[in-house]
Amino acid sequence: MSSWKKPRENTIESLVHGIKFSDGVEFDLRLSDDEQLVLYHNSITEDNRFPECELAEDLPDYIQTFDELLSKKEFTREFTEEGKFACIELKAPHPNSGKAGGWIRGMKRLEHMQKMVDLVNESLDGIEIGSTSAVIYSFEKKILQTKRKPSDLKISRLMPYLRQWGNEFSQRTLAIPSYVMNSLPRLMEKNKKNGSPMLPCALEYLDGYTRFLNIGTSVGIEGKYLQKLNRLRGGYPVYVWPGKPELERKLWEAGLTGMSDDFSPELVTLPSGHARWSRPATQPLSNDDLEKLDSTPKEHHAEKIDEMKKEITPWSEFSDVERIAFTKDWIKRWGWKRKEEDILEEVSENSLPWESVRIVGHRGSGKTHGW
Repeated sequence: MSSWKKPRENTIESLVHGIKFSDGVEFDLRLSDDEQLVLYHNSITEDNRFPECELAEDLPDYIQTFDELLSKKEFTREFTEEGKFACIELKAPHPNSGKAGGWIRGMKRLEHMQKMVDLVNESLDGIEIGSTSAVIYSFEKKILQTKRKPSDLKISRLMPYLRQWGNEFSQRTLAIPSYVMNSLPRLMEKNKKNGSPMLPCALEYLDGYTRFLNIGTSVGIEGKYLQKLNRLRGGYPVYVWPGKPELERKLWEAGLTGMSDDFSPELVTLPSGHARWSRPATQPLSNDDLEKLDSTPKEHHAEKIDEMKKEITPWSEFSDVERIAFTKDWIKRWGWKRKEEDILEEVSENSLPWESVRIVGHRGSGKTHGW
């Protein structure tokens, strides 16, 4: 049996695998010179071109368009029928490209981000996804100034701010002041004030010594620091990257969504020793099912996971009564504080509440290039 080969990030192959394997995917979009949304993370291509200065058809073959992705039924049906989720990150251009105001930015940058937001919503307009099935976010702060209709996707902001130029080291170094000044609780309050339905969050805010470097309240994913976090957030959705395999179960038990870079089907036993269940929201396990999975010896994890994937009913096939029962259990387990009736209004065969705890594929099936 040949081993699984991870597909290139932000490609249709990677995104299709990621969304089938998990509860959703995250991916990056840029705006080409002919105003097409293209799937690509870095500000410069591998042959040293700015994607924003090129026609979509002239870009390297590994850069595909958003509309091409949406033309794939095997991808879109996961939204329309299975309740999967998408985190859509919009990338601003490198200042040297001269696009979106270059180094000056200003109104040109806002116009650029507005165009991207409009195109995302237009592309999704003909696809009947659940009202809580996708979010747009960006490091670019002008994303918050874009105008949107009530039916458009909701917006969130990525922080600390990472610039569109420099390497990973310089970007992270320049982000240190913003990181120090903004604790995770403060970021939550900012996002709530801006009307964002969720908070995208770096793992550094929750794990290791870095969580103590912020000015303000320190939180974490276990012990008293987790208790403090959950008391402050009241179920407000937090999406954590990287959702490392060794922390995957801890994040789920803490009520936090993990964004994973490892979606190999061959990873059946997590470093924590638990059998891996990659669809905790869209194929949720009852307490009895989880106990059965956790009591399975490691050498039988693969066959047990395969067996349960066939036996466990997915969210989309639940009765209304079953969906409500699971939702009420989650409300109680993780202390969701929104009004119960508002949460239950978001429940349908292809839609889960915003607070739902998921595992999501970063850049599809995981990062392979860039930073």
